Amino acid sequence: MKIDLKSVSKKFNEQKIIDHREELEKAVTIFVHAILAKIELGEVHDKLSGVDSPAEVVINQYSRDLSDRLYNDEAKAVLDSLRHAFSSFAYGGLHQLFTRQENEVWYPRIVLDEELKPNDIDKLPGEIILYRGTDFVELNSETYGQSWTTSKNVAHDFAFKHYANQPWFEESQRLILSAKISKEHVYYSNQSREFEVVVDTSKLADVRKYT
Repeated sequence: MKIDLKSVSKKFNEQKIIDHREELEKAVTIFVHAILAKIELGEVHDKLSGVDSPAEVVINQYSRDLSDRLYNDEAKAVLDSLRHAFSSFAYGGLHQLFTRQENEVWYPRIVLDEELKPNDIDKLPGEIILYRGTDFVELNSETYGQSWTTSKNVAHDFAFKHYANQPWFEESQRLILSAKISKEHVYYSNQSREFEVVVDTSKLADVRKYT
């Protein structure tokens, strides 16, 4: 699993926030160093303590201080998404980073390229029928997201309900995709939460608009 740095760099180059690119890049460097220090020290944090780990303290404090200096609301929102991603990793590792990512606003793209445990992949059939609530841009570009679901109802809600209050939402551009994939190409499954299945998108078959 990794954070796709191309998605971060592309965001930093947007006209609305390019003036703060250097400050945001420095923040990412600080966040990465906090994570590396945690790993090098072999830090094991008690998640039930209610107290942030040392890495979370560094990430959250730096983010707060920098946010107070930023005059651009868009840059502040990007910083907060970065803070959320790195503090999630500091709290619960790769599993927390992937499963707790936010989709309502811009978020660094998280790529899963190996099996993420714990999971319930063993509950899935050999060939799986999947659904995904998305937009026509994804269908036409064939650049599919990794997170799908075995539930048509869940896909419908992601297509037409969950993001309906977002300024970018256009119902006429939303749709549900269906596809098939072999169980061997699944990286993660949680059939108790949104019936999510995360896949190697290059192995998807029979991708089409579901009606």
